[in-house]
Amino acid sequence: MSGICGIYGENNFELLRKMMNSMNHRGPDEEGSYEDKGILLGHKRLSIIDLSTGSQPIYNEDNSVVIVFSGEIYNFQELKVDLEKKGHRFYTNTDAEVVVHAYEECGVGCINDFNGMYAFAIWDAIKKRLFIARDPNGMKPLYYYSDGSRFLFASEVKAILQDLRVKREVDLNSFHFFCNLRYLPREKTMFKGIKKLEAGSFIVLEQGKITKKDMVPRVFKQENNYDENYWLKLVENALMNAVRRHLVSDVPVGINLSGGIDSSLVTAFAAKISDIPVKTFCMGFGEADDEIEDARRVSDYYDTEHRDLLIKSKLAKDYPMMIWYADTPKRNLYPYYLTELTSKYVKVALGGLGGDELFGGYTWKYEYAYRTEEIRKRVSQEKREEYSKHAKKLLEYQIMHGHIDDDNYMEYLKKIRFIDNNVKLYLEIQTLDEVFTKEYQKKIYGKKINISTLEDIYDYYEKYYNGNLPFLDNILLLDYNIKMIDDFIFIDESMAMGHSHEGRIPFLDREVVDISFRMPFEFKYKDGIGKYILKKLATKYLPPEVVTKPKKGFGSGVFFSFNEEIQELCEKALCDGNIVKEGFIDKDYTDRIIKRPPQRELVKHYALMWSLLSFEIWYNIYIKEGKIETPRKNIEYYIR
Repeated sequence: MSGICGIYGENNFELLRKMMNSMNHRGPDEEGSYEDKGILLGHKRLSIIDLSTGSQPIYNEDNSVVIVFSGEIYNFQELKVDLEKKGHRFYTNTDAEVVVHAYEECGVGCINDFNGMYAFAIWDAIKKRLFIARDPNGMKPLYYYSDGSRFLFASEVKAILQDLRVKREVDLNSFHFFCNLRYLPREKTMFKGIKKLEAGSFIVLEQGKITKKDMVPRVFKQENNYDENYWLKLVENALMNAVRRHLVSDVPVGINLSGGIDSSLVTAFAAKISDIPVKTFCMGFGEADDEIEDARRVSDYYDTEHRDLLIKSKLAKDYPMMIWYADTPKRNLYPYYLTELTSKYVKVALGGLGGDELFGGYTWKYEYAYRTEEIRKRVSQEKREEYSKHAKKLLEYQIMHGHIDDDNYMEYLKKIRFIDNNVKLYLEIQTLDEVFTKEYQKKIYGKKINISTLEDIYDYYEKYYNGNLPFLDNILLLDYNIKMIDDFIFIDESMAMGHSHEGRIPFLDREVVDISFRMPFEFKYKDGIGKYILKKLATKYLPPEVVTKPKKGFGSGVFFSFNEEIQELCEKALCDGNIVKEGFIDKDYTDRIIKRPPQRELVKHYALMWSLLSFEIWYNIYIKEGKIETPRKNIEYYIR
């Protein structure tokens, strides 16, 4: 693990040094750099593998190919054997050196052979080529900026912002997406001109030309000729193999054990594989949906060295640092505090992320899709179009006349208007905030936001919808390709690295993902049971009460937190804050929500308020401050 950065088209070593220093938390153990005419590469190392000889940059035999690398390649030993047979010589036992020689052998196509999480930059001194790439699951971030003469890239946006020539200007479309989704999909960042390299993409810069491409995509093709036992055994073997690969490390490894099926299975397999007691970690907020007790049951079952943490103090006090580590206005309570705990005892931790997306854990989405399909079967298209038309009109009328409570009637109108549009229905099922409709936008956005020029979020998602697949499979694919990568993985990774800690995700091992893409939906969601095949597997490895319990989320609930703490902060920050003064948000709207007594019918508006509070803090750190530097820990400073 590490932080990487670079400058193409300019030899400004002072800037490179600032870029590296801004990411000290990503690599406190070592640093290194490389310089050639027109190219600079920087690396901050968090030592995990080959502690003595794994310093970077790393070169090929004649120093003509050099790499700075962040992440882990889990099949690097097998690839190394093949490369040695072809005459390549190695001087370290690192995966980064394997990537260098794989590039020599296969060019940019080498990335199709890697099983792992990575972001890297290779400079080919002979071809004068810069090659940067990011893994297909987006587990390691990479951002870039180009003004036509210079190209900057880094593991974090704040590193690029060390160049004072890069304007710190809010991308208003990204602000719009953030208000609706509470995350930024695909290439978007909060800054105009700075882009995120999308998962599974790479860029080649050669002879002044920038070429961006995608690696060979995974094929979603179900195999319907096999029974339940076949898939059960296949998943069991694949997950065991994945956990074994993810446990490889030269430093202590632990497991973030939430108490759910996914992380509990990872714990079970790790306990079977490891020769020493497994270290496990859990935390909660003292809410009804906490799974601390379930985590303790699994820990007792496998006799792990378990530590947990219950947070009941003021949660918002650490907001500035959470936002700083992510460079976005995200609320990141659970991963922030969990990695703060875990990093005190281990340098690497495995988690259970990915199980829901790959094996069907979001049952409410599938249930709604099933109900929609039933309506489509029973009601003619002509009637459905009529219902949709009337629902849109009624919804517009309700909003125009000030109905903002999120009651069952409003929920019904929102969904029935999209009865024949799967992409829009998917986004509605995602429990979005209320800014989607033009009517809401007029009431919520301030004068700075020109509604007529905003990107249509529905249209944006349309290009990622596979019309050749059923709606249910598309729900899984959209959750996996966008929501999981750009929200859950992004936050977990940035909070972990903020604490100089490496997070690993066995469920996103290439072998496991490939099996999921082949498995029919009926083995993921069956008879109303989500993650059907994983729960079948869990009966063999976990206590019965953990397997049969209903699915819970984790983290601090929106209504609970707004009711207890956030309302007061929102009143201070939003009723007369910078994002209201400068026209991002309408003051009448924020006053109306914040000054009403808390009620559950406004929960989506509270979620938006919470996001806007985070945006106010982010805006004051990144836009209003004179320079980009580690924020003050006192939240009051940023909501004054």
